[in-house]
Amino acid sequence: MRPARLITRLFPAFMLVTLLALGAALLYAEHAVRVFHENQTALELEAELQLLHEAAQARLGDEATLQSFLVESGRRADTRYTLIAPDGRVLADSQEDPARMENHAMRPEVRAARAGQIPARATRFSATRLETLLYTATLIGTNGDARPVLRAARPIKGLNTALRALEWHMFAVAVLIFALAALASYWLARRIARPLQALRATAEQYAAGDLTQRPPLSDIEEVAALAEAMKTMARQIDERIQLLSRARAESEAVLASMVEGVLAVNNAEAVIRLNRATAALLGVTPEQSVGRDLREVVRHPMLQDFILAALAGDQPSEKDMLLYAPDERHVTAHGTALRDAAGTRLGALVVLNDVTRIRRLENIQREFVANVSHELKTPITAIQGFVETLLGSDAHRPEDVRRFLEIVSRHTERLNSIIEDLLSLSRIEQEESGTLERADADLHALVDAAIPLCRAHFSGKDIAIENRCPEPMPARVNARLIEQALVNLLDNAVKFSPAGRLIVIEGARNGGGWKISVRDQGCGIAAEHLPRLFERFYRVDKARSRQSGGTGLGLAIVKHIVVAHGGSVGAESRLGQGSTFWLQLPA
Repeated sequence: MRPARLITRLFPAFMLVTLLALGAALLYAEHAVRVFHENQTALELEAELQLLHEAAQARLGDEATLQSFLVESGRRADTRYTLIAPDGRVLADSQEDPARMENHAMRPEVRAARAGQIPARATRFSATRLETLLYTATLIGTNGDARPVLRAARPIKGLNTALRALEWHMFAVAVLIFALAALASYWLARRIARPLQALRATAEQYAAGDLTQRPPLSDIEEVAALAEAMKTMARQIDERIQLLSRARAESEAVLASMVEGVLAVNNAEAVIRLNRATAALLGVTPEQSVGRDLREVVRHPMLQDFILAALAGDQPSEKDMLLYAPDERHVTAHGTALRDAAGTRLGALVVLNDVTRIRRLENIQREFVANVSHELKTPITAIQGFVETLLGSDAHRPEDVRRFLEIVSRHTERLNSIIEDLLSLSRIEQEESGTLERADADLHALVDAAIPLCRAHFSGKDIAIENRCPEPMPARVNARLIEQALVNLLDNAVKFSPAGRLIVIEGARNGGGWKISVRDQGCGIAAEHLPRLFERFYRVDKARSRQSGGTGLGLAIVKHIVVAHGGSVGAESRLGQGSTFWLQLPA
C-alpha cells in the first residue's frame, strides 16, 4: 500500500479533533443552556408559589373560591396552578376541572414535596395538556402530614423554541470556527510538513551521492534536531566514503601495479575480482569479467580445475601449468581460501605468477652452456688431435709439421676470439647493469671510423662500403661501444656478401632518436631465423659461419650495446635479396 503524505495525515486529524471539540462544546453548551433555563423557570415557579402560599392557605376549605383564585392567578402569570389534597385528590386547578382529573398522589413532584425535598421538581409529559411541562411543588398550611400540596407548572415548549434558535446561532458560530480552524490546521500541517519535505529532498541528494548539501534550518525543535542529525550523518558518511575510496584506490593501485595475476571467485564460482595482469594472461578485460561465471572467463581446463580445487579445499595449493591462449605462457598458480574477518569462507583467491621469462632464460642458459661447450670443444679437440699427432712420432715431414701447426694456430685464434667476445659480452652486461659512460658524439663520424676497420679485416674482397648517413648526427653515447657495434654489423655484411657488391649504411631521424641501417646484397636470411639472430651462438648456416671465422657472438654483442644505450635492434631480410640490420639510438 502506498504511504500517505504527512499533510494528508495531519490535516484530517486536526479537522477530526476540531469537529469533536466543537461537537462536544455544542452539546455541552446546549445542555448547560437548557439546564440554566429550566433552573430559571423552576426558580420563577418557586417564587410564584411563595407568593401564592398565604393566599391559597387562606382559602383552604372553600374549593369554589380556591378554584377561582387559582384560575385568576394562572391567567395573570401564564402558569398552571394545582392544589392537591393529602390523599392525592385535586382540589383546584387553574386550567382544568378538578373533578375530571385523576389522583396526583404518585406524581414525582408531589411525592418529593411531601418527603420534604427542596426543591421538589419534575419534568414530564402531561396527559391532560398533551405537552411537556416543568413542575414545582411545595406544602402549604401547618397541619403536619395533612397539609395539601400547591403545584405550579409551565410548558417548556417556549424553552425548546428559544433553545432551538440559540442552537442555530451556536451552529453558525461553530461552522465559522470550524472553517477558521480548517485554515489554521492546513497552515499548521503545511508548516510541519514543509521542513520535512526539505529534509526529504536533502536525503534524496544524499542518496544520489551529493553529501555537500546541508538541510535547511527550522524553528521546530524536533525538526531542527533531525536536520542536525542528518548533517552529522552526512559528514560521517562522507568521511567514511572518502576513507573507503582511498582504501579502494590503494588496493586497486596495488593490484594494478602487481606483476602477479590476482583472481578471486566466490562460492557460486563467479569472478568477483581480477587485476590487469590476470586479464592479460587470460586474454580478457577486467570490466567485462567481474560478475561472470568462472568458466566464461577462464578457458583453460587445467586452471579451471585448480581454481575449483582451491574452492573446495582448505589448505593452500600450488601448481605449475602452461597456458596456450592468447599466447604460450608458463604460469605458477597459488590458491588459497578467501575468508572475511569472522572466518566465514567467501570463496577462493588465486595468484598467478608468469614465469615465462624465467623459463626462457633457463632455456637460454642451458643452450648457452651447450653452445659454449660445443664451440670450445671443436677447436680444443682439433688442437689436441694435431698435437698428439705431432707428439706421437718424430718421423714427420717438415711441410706436414708446418701444416699441422698452422691448423693448431687457427684453432687457437678461434678460441681466443670466442673468449674475447665472451669477455666483451660480460663487460657490456656489467656496464649495462651499472652506469654507462656517455659523451656527446657524432654518429656519422663513428660510421666513418668503423668502415676502415672493417676493410682492413677483409681487404681481399672487392666490396664497396658507402656511408649515406646525414651529417651531423649528434647523440650522447659511449663512442667505443657504438663503434664496436657498427664494426660487428659491417663484418657480418662483408662476410656474407659476394665479391663486387655494395654495402650501404644509412641514417635517419626516427621519433626522438637516430636509426642506422646496414644493408647488404648477400644471400639473405629465411624468415624463421630472424627472431633468433641476436641470440648468443645462433647461426643460420653453422658450417659456413665457422668457415668465415665467426664466433656466433657478434650480433649478441651488438644487441647488448644498443640495449645498454636504451635503444633497440632488428633485422629485415628476404632470401636472395640481401639483408638489412638496423639499430635505434636515442638522440
